[in-house]
Amino acid sequence: MANAKIKKQNIRAGLLVVATDRLETQVYTVESIDGNHVTYTWYEGTNQCISGIDYTMLMTPTIAQIEYSINANGRLANALDVADVKFLIG
Repeated sequence: MANAKIKKQNIRAGLLVVATDRLETQVYTVESIDGNHVTYTWYEGTNQCISGIDYTMLMTPTIAQIEYSINANGRLANALDVADVKFLIG
């Protein structure tokens, strides 16, 4: 299964996304969208990270990318983690 570009109207908090079609990638969880800028979060071990990117760079992750990301980097961020990010930066 190939990655698909995500339409702006389909981006929402909690959505899993990737920024590359490479297998060896980090899977991110969308925190928010403001104009064309998407803020996302992810885990590296037990450390929660946050960054942002233009929405046009985002794609749906494949199952293989999700499996790789969990095995290489730890758990994926979920809806509760997104709420935490909003609290931390708000």
